[in-house]
Amino acid sequence: MEKYSKWRDPGTGIQPFLPVVPPKTVSPIFIALLGPFAVLTAIARILLLGIILLLHLILVEGVSLVFVPISPLYRIVSSAFTAFTCRAALASLGYWWITTDTYSPKRGKNGVSQIAKVQPKKGDLIITNWTSYVDVLYLAFRYNPTFVLPIFSPVFPDSQISKGKTGRHTGTGSAQINLGSNGPQPECIGYLPIPLLSLLLQTGALPPTELPPAGKYYKTLKEARKKENRPLVFFPEGTTSNGRALLKFPEGVLDESEFSGKGDDGLVWIKFIRHSPPTPFTSAAPCPIPLPFKHLLSFLYTPTPIPTRSMHIRTLHPSASPSSPSFLPSEVLNNAPGGLDASAAAKDPRSVWREAVSIVLAETGRVRRTKGMGWVEKGQFSEYWGKRNK
Repeated sequence: MEKYSKWRDPGTGIQPFLPVVPPKTVSPIFIALLGPFAVLTAIARILLLGIILLLHLILVEGVSLVFVPISPLYRIVSSAFTAFTCRAALASLGYWWITTDTYSPKRGKNGVSQIAKVQPKKGDLIITNWTSYVDVLYLAFRYNPTFVLPIFSPVFPDSQISKGKTGRHTGTGSAQINLGSNGPQPECIGYLPIPLLSLLLQTGALPPTELPPAGKYYKTLKEARKKENRPLVFFPEGTTSNGRALLKFPEGVLDESEFSGKGDDGLVWIKFIRHSPPTPFTSAAPCPIPLPFKHLLSFLYTPTPIPTRSMHIRTLHPSASPSSPSFLPSEVLNNAPGGLDASAAAKDPRSVWREAVSIVLAETGRVRRTKGMGWVEKGQFSEYWGKRNK
């Protein structure tokens, strides 16, 4: 949309914050006739999700606490209950089958030919993209991890949304982009662990910009990996996108200090989650706007009683991940389009690891990176979107 062209990434032309709209290939009359069935099925699924939520609270937040004194048993029981409720929630949303595969750039004569059978465990770090609450449900179902979001210093005044005109009023549309992305950006000052239900409600929102007054947070991911008794899931983008591209990784995340290279800190897993495109009868899974409940209602509004959606998870082989001794950030950057000189690491040596991880995550998901669009620009877009849709 031209009115949102201010938030089109100048390098790729992608607008990563716009909600994905289903194609309009079905007659409006036919859709109107199916309206009553859609309402009934939506109500039924809302009630089902309510029952699943109640079960989760009873089993995970209630029954499993009995086993807290016995830590290993508590983890097993809590993981089993979480897997059951999250998988039931995914099924009620239409995700009956979830496909996975492992990708390795080293396959071949001298590369890796066997798929690793190991799974993320305590001390491991899972780095993944984030588009929807569905992603969170899947990760909780498979790994029952500790979710962490980066905490940033307060947004600079010049990073706030411009009060000027946008779109056609700028004279050249997307050519007139002035978001202050080249200026100083907020830096990561810590990592906040977030419970599952709180993170589901956090979908689409911006990351925190102040330290919790009395809550627990970690100064580094390495500290979190050592102290948490479960795998760690980290969303380096800090917020959700529409899944068309990978958002810019903010400053301060994933620096060299997070990767010892000795292999004693656990594995680093790179995973990319991709959703099927929307259809005339099923809305898109990505939720880039911070309205998860409204998005859920539209997600449940389908004329078919048993909708079918698909989700594909692609994992980078551990031998090619950042925790591998053979992983060289400089090599990754040199092999990227434009080489090392064209990357942000050429200007800021501290960002070498961040840029390298961003590249391999994008390659794993087979998507492009929006180097000019991150969570700060997402905040500007959300404010403008809210004013346009009042």
